[in-house]
Amino acid sequence: MKVVRRYLFRSIIGTILLVLSVLLGLAAFIEFVTQLDDIGTGSYGTMQALIYTLLKLPNLAYQMLPMAVLLGSLLGLGGLANHGELIVLRASGVSLFRLAGSIMWTGLALSLVTLILGEFIGPPLDDYARQYRAAVKHSGEAVATGQSAWIRDGDTFLNVSRLTDDFRLGGIYLYRLDPTGQLAGIGRADSAGVDDTDQWVLSNFEESLFVDSGVKTSKARRQTQPNNLSPDLIGLTVVRPDGLTGQELFRYVRYLQRNELDTRRYEVAFWSRIAGAVAVAPMCVLALPFVFGRMRSSGSGTRLVVGVLIGLVYFLASRGLADGGQVYELNPLLIAWLPAVALIAVTVVAIMRVR
Repeated sequence: MKVVRRYLFRSIIGTILLVLSVLLGLAAFIEFVTQLDDIGTGSYGTMQALIYTLLKLPNLAYQMLPMAVLLGSLLGLGGLANHGELIVLRASGVSLFRLAGSIMWTGLALSLVTLILGEFIGPPLDDYARQYRAAVKHSGEAVATGQSAWIRDGDTFLNVSRLTDDFRLGGIYLYRLDPTGQLAGIGRADSAGVDDTDQWVLSNFEESLFVDSGVKTSKARRQTQPNNLSPDLIGLTVVRPDGLTGQELFRYVRYLQRNELDTRRYEVAFWSRIAGAVAVAPMCVLALPFVFGRMRSSGSGTRLVVGVLIGLVYFLASRGLADGGQVYELNPLLIAWLPAVALIAVTVVAIMRVR
């Protein structure tokens, strides 16, 4: 079975890489086209737009990997079926369950790759890409350093920091200058956003103002102030789930819980990160029932359409549950894992019916 497992692994991985390359090429082209309107803003040119697009590719690959695995597995196993190789394996005594087990090893390897992309590569590069674009487009207003970004809003300078390694939130630091250029105050907020009136909304804001009589301090759970920044610069201040690794998401959820803040969005993102990687393995195995079932004699075009439909149903179910779950306050664990559990159940039932 080791020989069979290695042969199936090579056949499936080859088609998955081909499908992933096509999907990434299309996604990169669309991402680059969306940057054309910004070319010419500040120092943002064609080369900078290309660098930004390349930095986004790992995170795009992470998002597209489940679809690529399903389509690649359908095409790879379909090619083996069309050449009669799977029939030969069955005739030599290899059961359908042993074939599924061999394919599962390939799926587990791809799940590991998905975890690595989603934990160590995709989110950091995606976050740096946003910082890089903002710094180039708004020269003099923003400077990105990878771990933090400096932004200027009039006489206020903001330093947006990533989550630190000692389980503390990096947060946002504000430095206010008086008309003479002297430091007038220092503040810190956990996160920032913009409300409907285009004002800053600072969460858990603490500030020390330097006045003639000494230092005046103030604290507020929610502080608003005027905002004159562009959407690109504002985006650097927002804690985005897709820009955080799994560890950072976990620490941020713990932080929000300690401060009695809403954690639902970030809990769903954390568990969806794990469930999405787990779902890659059954995506790989799900192709097997279609190869031996009614689609045994179908062409690659038909299998491709079926794979796209299944992938779309899974994607829409995941997004629909995530959005609807926040509205109806459903359990984040249930929202994140339900699509993956349903996919596993469908895979098992499909294999049982083929048997």
